Amino acid sequence: MNAENSNKHSEELSVCASRMSTSLFCRVFRSVVLSAFFSLFTIATTPALAEESPSLPVPSAQEVADLQKQVDESPQDAKLHLAYAHALRLSSKHEQAAKEYLEATSLEPSLFVAYHELSLSKARPELLDEAIDRLNHLRENQPKNLMLRVALSELLEQRGKLYPAAKVLVDLVYDNAVPEQYMPKVKARIHYLLAKNKDAMAVQKAVNDDLENDSTPLPLPESSLRRNAATKTMKDAKVMQNFGNSTLLP
Repeated sequence: MNAENSNKHSEELSVCASRMSTSLFCRVFRSVVLSAFFSLFTIATTPALAEESPSLPVPSAQEVADLQKQVDESPQDAKLHLAYAHALRLSSKHEQAAKEYLEATSLEPSLFVAYHELSLSKARPELLDEAIDRLNHLRENQPKNLMLRVALSELLEQRGKLYPAAKVLVDLVYDNAVPEQYMPKVKARIHYLLAKNKDAMAVQKAVNDDLENDSTPLPLPESSLRRNAATKTMKDAKVMQNFGNSTLLP
């Protein structure tokens, strides 16, 4: 996270607190930003770190409806879409939430908190792919933006692309673009993703080996069949035919 983005969200929270401190939007938006700041570098790094994330209250149906009304009245407000999506996600309406997160990023492409939240929303693969494409496009103009890279890493992880999820952070480390205070958490996430990828590859190899063994036909006992056939031929050859229908053995 760079200083510019941090200051930007701090200013937004200050404005929210001074002008709209009692509004539902302000409360939800504050919880979105603070939650994202807390977990952006720790989410899915280790179980212990993930457990430290503060629990957020589930909004009531009326609160969700009020946010939807605000979105309908101000459809070009990206932060309203973000707050509405957050409320939907907490209400387990993941499909709707994912679409609102994407709408928020359409209106404000650098709203990286929305991508982070999207990675938690159990979105369909095609929606995650769309978000990944958007971040890759942004990365062309912001190659050293840490928040962008972390959000991209999280989305790639959700798509099961563990090695690419680690690589986008490794490249940033090699470019010396990670602030010193965030380096330990970034490195921890890289190690976590590489270890997870190694385990996944080991499992896949075991599955492939089992499938290969199952598809291999059992060998036919051809030598035994030939030996038994030869023995039968010899016995038949020793049988002598006598007059009539009787057979005599020598």
